[in-house]
Amino acid sequence: MKNKVTIVTPVYNDWTCLEYLIQDINKSLAGKFDVINLVVVNDCSFELPITAIEVPQNMTYSQVDLVTNVGHQRAILVGLCYCLEQKIDSEFIIVMDSDGEDNPIYINHFLDKANSSSKDQIIFANRSKRSEDLTFRLFYFLYKKVFKLLTGSSISFGNFSCVPKSLLSQICNNPSFWNHYSASVIKSRLPYTLLATERSKRYFGVPKMNFSNLILHGLSSLSVYIESIIIRILKLSFFIFILLIIIGIGVLFTKYFSEYAIPGWATNVFGFILNLLITVILFNLLIILTHLSNRDKPIFKPISFYRQIIK
Repeated sequence: MKNKVTIVTPVYNDWTCLEYLIQDINKSLAGKFDVINLVVVNDCSFELPITAIEVPQNMTYSQVDLVTNVGHQRAILVGLCYCLEQKIDSEFIIVMDSDGEDNPIYINHFLDKANSSSKDQIIFANRSKRSEDLTFRLFYFLYKKVFKLLTGSSISFGNFSCVPKSLLSQICNNPSFWNHYSASVIKSRLPYTLLATERSKRYFGVPKMNFSNLILHGLSSLSVYIESIIIRILKLSFFIFILLIIIGIGVLFTKYFSEYAIPGWATNVFGFILNLLITVILFNLLIILTHLSNRDKPIFKPISFYRQIIK
């Protein structure tokens, strides 16, 4: 019997794109699987499909309707938790967008690479060519550089991926995945590898990932590394603190032990340095206290509460 495959895709008002996606999935996987499980996570769309979604005979359609809009990343996790709890019978779960930017033709490449691998690992699509405009690509490049600077880790892939069923439980029980899917894979040190792909264009309509959404997406990925970022900020603040003290000592030395002091300048400069020192101290104290207060809040596994946002 041929293997089954499950595809998880979030949808927010993109029902026309979803219909095109179903057709392309069927074309790409026709004759290769007895059953294709399609899990559509409706992220509280306010636009409903004009007609009922039609699927081929070899495809099962499950729609998970959410009671509120939780965003792209969390909708993906809801779909994965649904697959785990429903015990969907397939060795691999494909995570992809519904708008056509993730080309279904690469699903075969994912599965070929997964079946030829000697270990279970998540396979991500690494974009060798993108379809967005120059402005978006520039800011996306800056986002990756900032991510590397603040976290020490590199991120060069999005959500399009192939997840082995054996790793599904680790994902659904890790609270970090509630904020950002791909960044959480890196932080949790789950085994993963990359597959070179080209990003396609949308089937229909305007891309949802605009400049504002890109900023929100970047902040979500950074939130996964909040503790590492705080440590880096504290280290940088300590370096600035020591540097300001050295400069302050230099100002005092110049005023009292040299002939180059200008009347009144030392007081102003020293006062400015003192204000910076107080600001650095208070800033770091605020970060530490805020983080410590957040640690008092209980941490919930996504698998334990995801049903609460499903209709």
